[in-house]
Amino acid sequence: MLVRDVQTLRNAFSYHPPYYNFGEELTNYFDLGPQNSRGFRALKVRMALRQVGRRGYVEMIGDDIRLSRHLFELIDAHPAFEALTQGLSIATFRYVPDDLRETREEPAVADSLDRLNHALLDRIQQSGEVFVSNAVVRGRYALRPCIVNFHTTLADIEALPAIIERMGREVDVPSRRKLEA
Repeated sequence: MLVRDVQTLRNAFSYHPPYYNFGEELTNYFDLGPQNSRGFRALKVRMALRQVGRRGYVEMIGDDIRLSRHLFELIDAHPAFEALTQGLSIATFRYVPDDLRETREEPAVADSLDRLNHALLDRIQQSGEVFVSNAVVRGRYALRPCIVNFHTTLADIEALPAIIERMGREVDVPSRRKLEA
């Protein structure tokens, strides 16, 4: 598209919700048009409906919701996490090291946990082992798995807390040293 002022075009279409985890300084072409980053979305929906039908979609969505609820229950029972919300196929939670659990609501500790969880999300995404995004829940930075892939299994969900806890421990010590310096 040819325009005189690309900033006017960007202002019309650009949207950066908190779960977009990248800088705005890059040229992101989805900022310049109504399709976001995907072209001709309707074709994909139509073909999927023809393949699995309404009943198939109902079953897949129901499976995603059940997996999300199960993940939330696992996170809620796990001592390294603070479960925050669960709705549809999304669960949100925070990694909270044991020594910060009792003081996590104190402003300085809560801010430190925000930074720790942000660093943890970067580590998770760089690993390629699993994928979660982020959310801001009640003003606090949270991890946000959204289960929408029909290949996601119960085994994947049950493995997620241990993977994120391991990465949380890897990020925690260096992050705290940086915060204390």
